[in-house]
Amino acid sequence: MTFRRARGWAAAGVLLVSVAGCGPYSHTARTAGAGAGEQQVLAHDAALSAAEQQQVEQYWVGHGIARMTKTERSEDFVQPEWDKGGAIALTVGRIYATGGQDAACTATVVGTNTVVTAAHCVRTSLSDGSSRTATWDENLYFVPGYRDGQSPYGGFTVRRVHMAEDWQTDGNDVAMLEMNPAADGRTVAAVVGAQKIAFGAKPGNPTHQFGYPYTSRVLHCEGPGIQPRREPELFRIPCLMGVGSSGGPYIVDLDPAGMGTVVAVNVSSADSHSYGTALGALAGRLYAQSEHH
Repeated sequence: MTFRRARGWAAAGVLLVSVAGCGPYSHTARTAGAGAGEQQVLAHDAALSAAEQQQVEQYWVGHGIARMTKTERSEDFVQPEWDKGGAIALTVGRIYATGGQDAACTATVVGTNTVVTAAHCVRTSLSDGSSRTATWDENLYFVPGYRDGQSPYGGFTVRRVHMAEDWQTDGNDVAMLEMNPAADGRTVAAVVGAQKIAFGAKPGNPTHQFGYPYTSRVLHCEGPGIQPRREPELFRIPCLMGVGSSGGPYIVDLDPAGMGTVVAVNVSSADSHSYGTALGALAGRLYAQSEHH
């Protein structure tokens, strides 16, 4: 099962609003070398300069977030709201992007300057469906702890996107976003903390899923997580959220303080289950690049 991002597709995991985006900024895509049997990965520059970062910030703070807030549900949630606060309310947030339309997914802080989400949340397939010809989304902006149209901990622009070249293949739909620091120089983790992350971990019982599916608050559900035998690159959980929850974390070993370990990111749903890309060796390589390890 491969999730392909489709504009306006109700079954997809991306929240979309049709608008004219702000002007593009410079991108430079670079291909990192891969060893035998390894996936080729990309490091794609986003907002590098102070001017580019300011442009992104002004777009979303000025009117972008407010415009998308009008599409949200504030009460009719498909899953219960996460109302226990703690680290979840700090580290899980919304990732915004433009690419002909404004879009929003879910993302999680997992490193000093790294946020994890789904690859299809930051890159959009063209009609031919090719991973290589897909367009890069612009104006990437992460709001940790987003709630009711507010950004309680500010927002962070993305410096660089790390993802697989063949990102539409099952198991590759994951992206590590290398964040720019806040205006005061603090990293995203210094501001809100970070969840733990594991590569090659097995799903737990329970496995917790978090996301913003057209909602003003982060939602939560839990259930037994499994790796289907026919799709070992995915995790499955008996939970449905819908549009906007793509990129949201699957977390195991969640403690009362809201800290746990991210083992997958949501990419699709079918019937009564959600499916997430299991974080394995590829995700580990992307994470190491983002954290400069």
